[in-house]
Amino acid sequence: MLGAAFYRGSADIDVHAVHRGYLRLFKARKGTIATEARVIELQRKGDAWAVTTEQDTVRAKIVINAAGAWAGEIGKLAEAIDVGVQPMKRTVCLIEQPAGRSADLWPMVFDVEERFYLKPDAGMLLLSPCDETVTDPCDAQADELDIAIAVDRVESATTLQVKRIAHKWAGLRSFVKDRSPVVGYDPYRPGFFWLAALGGYGIQTAPALSRLAASLVLGPEVDSHPVPAGVAVAALSPDQIYVRRSRAVSSPEAMRAIASIWLA
Repeated sequence: MLGAAFYRGSADIDVHAVHRGYLRLFKARKGTIATEARVIELQRKGDAWAVTTEQDTVRAKIVINAAGAWAGEIGKLAEAIDVGVQPMKRTVCLIEQPAGRSADLWPMVFDVEERFYLKPDAGMLLLSPCDETVTDPCDAQADELDIAIAVDRVESATTLQVKRIAHKWAGLRSFVKDRSPVVGYDPYRPGFFWLAALGGYGIQTAPALSRLAASLVLGPEVDSHPVPAGVAVAALSPDQIYVRRSRAVSSPEAMRAIASIWLA
């Protein structure tokens, strides 16, 4: 028995353009970006933090831990609560469109068990086996076996025949046990703020979650945007992490609600 569902309400975003836009806004507001500056020490001194990197030491009253797959490592350096951040590798590749046909207007395709996804991307087709390989924080690289699995799955489920892999890469998605974000001050380390475990929704939820983080750090007067329905701010806090684990709470509805207001 075969079947399919087609939803017209979904949309895609240009991740590169959004990211570059954020960087431009950050620099316009006199923000400073330091690269090649791995954090090697975090110490609480008086009412402030001393953040020592491979370049120098920066002092601040508040440290926001938005280190992605490395958020757990930064938490350890700060001797903060262990929220259980786990990086997982996701593999992606680009394949050619069918010969003589344009797939630019094809919809994004998932199989019902989410064992692969396929979507148009810059004149090609982007394919992933939807892998979630547990790993340490690292510079993730695509594995040939994962690519082969993706190709086998899409060829088995469709009439596509993959002739060549044009490009391949991998990235890290970070989760805690209940797959909800962790946003809020650490219960044990004053001035240490978590903004972590965004899973595969980081760029989509960044505007909404950064608004939430800003309101918690700087006060609600910085943003009057309402919290979306279904999002319990207190439940995202690091001091609720053990309650969340024990109840095995999962909140995909909350993630969708956060993502839905990304350009509101």
